[in-house]
Parts: sequence; structure tokens; C-alpha cells
Amino acid sequence: MRPNRIQLTAIVLGLLGVVGCVVGAIFDPAAFFRAWLCSYLFWLGVPLAGITLVLVHDLSGGEWMATARGPLTAAALTMPLASLAGIPAFIGLHSLYSWTHPAPDLGNVFYLNPVAFFIRYGCYVVVWNVMAAFVVFGPREGRLPISPALSWISGIALVALAFSTGFAAIDWILSLEPKFWSSIFPYTQSASWFNTGFALVLLTIALIGWPAVDRRKHMIDLTQILLATTIFWAYLEFMQFLIIWEENLKHEIPWYLKRLESVWHSAIYISAGLGFVVPFFVLLWAPSKRRRAIVATICALILISRLGNTWLLVMPEFDSGTSFWLDVAAVLALGGAMLLLFAFALRALPNIRARVPAWRVDHA
Repeated sequence: MRPNRIQLTAIVLGLLGVVGCVVGAIFDPAAFFRAWLCSYLFWLGVPLAGITLVLVHDLSGGEWMATARGPLTAAALTMPLASLAGIPAFIGLHSLYSWTHPAPDLGNVFYLNPVAFFIRYGCYVVVWNVMAAFVVFGPREGRLPISPALSWISGIALVALAFSTGFAAIDWILSLEPKFWSSIFPYTQSASWFNTGFALVLLTIALIGWPAVDRRKHMIDLTQILLATTIFWAYLEFMQFLIIWEENLKHEIPWYLKRLESVWHSAIYISAGLGFVVPFFVLLWAPSKRRRAIVATICALILISRLGNTWLLVMPEFDSGTSFWLDVAAVLALGGAMLLLFAFALRALPNIRARVPAWRVDHA
């Protein structure tokens, strides 16, 4: 599959999604806000993963970047769209978050209030887009990381990215239930975002066959990164569940009971099965890491699992019935736009970087 085919597919699916979203927004605005929030949370992982892995490579190096540079940079280029795509959902802030009309016993209104919420959202947008610009236009070529003289910027950016994504996870997901708290949750959601974006990047590499000197070895390295971060995500999810279940506190247990008893409970098995069990056992088998068809299939399963996990985190917080067709339409609408921009970036990257002024960089 070539970038132009990705663009055509994105346009068709995106138009179908837009039609569904328009119909849903007209007849059931509250359901549209919920569906768009889930779509936003899912697709945001694409640029976040691209930025994260490039920054990590600046500090660690690795030959695998010769294969991953193009798709990772293209993923980072989608950040302006991905970061601003939350606006349609947050227009319906009062229908999404109960803390916009707080109960008398809610003590953290200094943090959970609309003004502070939108200020933080604006900060996330600015910080993430500055990082994306640094990743796209920074002095890097091929497999080489950034100059050692500039690597301190990457280190600071990674710390800022960790804090900002953690607070974003609290603001947009955890605050749906303002009395529930989990100190592990920001890390869990950050890992989920990374796996979502990296799975799409690796799926692209597997389908397109991005050229490199030793692509097979690079594919093995990249697949090992995916396996390691998948295990890390599963570990965090299990530890959060285990600790909360053992504590059995009345302000924490209902958060899980809602999800176990809701119509979305089957998403638990999709999330765990397709997002950890299948990838874990398949990718442990060394030959599977060299086969593009297997890697592409696993990446697609991880994307499905992360979408199911996103719906599981958000939808059980609302008592109203499900509008599954609208949930799918929102994913297709934003996904079509994201994939269209991603495919365009893949084609345009050589020209984009050619227009960037040459930097004097010493990689010795």
C-alpha cells in the first residue's frame, strides 16, 4: 500500500464518518460530544508516539531509525490537527463533566473548573506543537540522532511530555468521575497513547516497506520496542486493578464496577486479548518479527484493542443508551482527516526538510 492509496481510503472513510457525525450532532448532541471525545483520545496517540520515540532516539540512538524516521516524523506532523481536534468535544463540556456543576462536597473545584480546564488545554496544545516542530525540523538525518550539543533539549522535552500527557489524562478521562483517583492512571494512559501511535507507525512500515539498508533487522528492533511497551501497558493496567481491588475503598471500587456491569464490559476482553495476550505470544516467537504480514496484523489488533479500551474508559460514565454507529462515525471522521494528513506528510517530507535551513551539526 502506497501513501496515495492511504489518502484515498482516508477520504472515503472520513466522508462517511463526517456524514454520521453531522446526523448525530443534530439529533443527539450529547451522544456526539461523548463519541468525539473518544475519537479524540484515540487518535491523539499518533503524534504523541511519533514525538516520544524521536526524542528517545535522540538520547539513546539506534540503527532502526533509518527505517522509522519517515513515518515517525509524519506522525509528529499530525499534531496540529490532533491537538486541536478536542475542541468539538469540549464545546459540550457541561454535558461531559459533572464537575462543571459541582456538588457541595467536591473539594477540588480550584483545579476542576472550566477556566482552569481550558487554560491547561491551551498549554498542552502549545507545548505539544512546539515539540512536534522540534522533532520535524530539528537537525536530524536518517539514523542519526540530534547533535549531542542539543540532546539536552530532547531530555527536557521528554520530561515535559511525560508531565503534560499525565495531566491531560487526568483532565480528560479521570475527571469524568471527579471523586475517583489513581496515581498509576496517568502512566497507563500515556503508555496506551504511545502504543496506539507506534502501532500505526509500525503498521505503515510493514505495509509500505519503507526503504532502509537493513530493513529486516530494523523491523525486528521496532517490533521488540512494540512488545516491550505493550507488556509495560499491561503491567500498569493490572497493577492498578489489583491495588484498587485489594483496597476495596468505596470511592474507588465503583469505577471498576461501572465498567464490569455496563454494556461495554466486552471491551475488557478486546482490550486485554487483542492488546496484550495475542501480541505477547505471537511476538515472543522470533520468526514473527521478520514477517511483515504478521507484524501488520498484530499492529492492527493493537489499534482495535486501544479503541475498545478508550470506549471502556469513557462511555460507562454516562447512563444514557449507546449510539455505537455514532461512536464509529466519530472515529472514522477524525481518523480520515488524521490518515489523510499522515499520508500527505509521508509524500511531502523530503520537500519539507529540503526547505529547512541547514544547521551545522556535529554527530561525532
